[in-house]
Amino acid sequence: MNRLLYTLILLASVMLFSCETDIDVNAPYEDITVVYGVVNPADSNHYIKINKAFLGDVNALDLAADANNFNYTADEIEITVEEVNNSNVIKTFSTGAGTVVRTVNEIPKDAGVFDNTDNVLYKFVEPNINIANDYRIKIVNKETGKEVSSETEIVGTSYIAFPASSNSNFKFYIVSGSSGNFFDDTKIGITTGNSVGRGKATLVFNYIEHYTTASMKPSVAKSVEMYLGEEVASSSLGDESLEWGIAGSTFFTNIQSAVALPSEVADFSHRELDNISVKFEVSGAELSTYIAVTAPSNTVNQDKPNYTNITNGIGVFSSEGELTYISSRIPANGFVNVSPNTITHLQSLGLGFCFGLPSPTSSYECNQL
Repeated sequence: MNRLLYTLILLASVMLFSCETDIDVNAPYEDITVVYGVVNPADSNHYIKINKAFLGDVNALDLAADANNFNYTADEIEITVEEVNNSNVIKTFSTGAGTVVRTVNEIPKDAGVFDNTDNVLYKFVEPNINIANDYRIKIVNKETGKEVSSETEIVGTSYIAFPASSNSNFKFYIVSGSSGNFFDDTKIGITTGNSVGRGKATLVFNYIEHYTTASMKPSVAKSVEMYLGEEVASSSLGDESLEWGIAGSTFFTNIQSAVALPSEVADFSHRELDNISVKFEVSGAELSTYIAVTAPSNTVNQDKPNYTNITNGIGVFSSEGELTYISSRIPANGFVNVSPNTITHLQSLGLGFCFGLPSPTSSYECNQL
């Protein structure tokens, strides 16, 4: 009985305290700058996303629906980007000098939770990024004096390790008199440059779709992209091999899934095999770490560490690069760099593939309907 009475008194006290005390879960507003910027030596226009975190007494989704809650106004912040070498400033870009420009909807924002009416990005133009130098960004809030900064190395030059040359044939199917016919696996790879944290590869099967002469339709270049995944470097020192592979059976299955049957294409004549290329994209060490830390956890432990290389803010400022291997026709004889057995198996799929070799007697010859 005494225990019950004590419990009732305690419950009444808690309820009374709750009724008389208002708890404000929102702390006083603090300007938190969010920065996402990636410098790519292959580009001339370099964009940086700079926003502010928001806090309010209403639903967060309602706040996100108003761009004024997360965009800085045109004259609220000053931005400086510097190219530096051993602390020596080589070039300077700034909003004050007009070489860093606030753009609105120059790149449209996809629809989502956040208002996409005005997509604000800050752009500087530099067609000749020197990969031997670092890039530094400084953002000053002109109203509060708060300074946000970061610095990144630029990814060094990566090299295609294999296929070893443009004369290397892609072989996805092998015909052997003694062992029979079988699919062949293909490997591709790069040797990383300095400051590369990870790389991803995409194999691209390129072809040209032709239509009947009577239709007068122009031929159309098409492709089938096969994403091969990401590989993470063990260090950012460079000179490391990253490898990907694709099974021959997967190669043909992807083509069959993506390419329509000739009977499903109006005025179809034939499909001419063009080339196979591979696109490689590499990410800087900071961006690679950020991707790793923010990736969804596949364990029961959801307490993940935070990572940012932004001083006095959050986000990431890093670099990325790209390179492409193109297996194209050899000018001397017009052959595409795909093995004959692979071409023969492509023809057997019933998708209308051929290849216009110079010799009209070739079994790969394309004939316009």
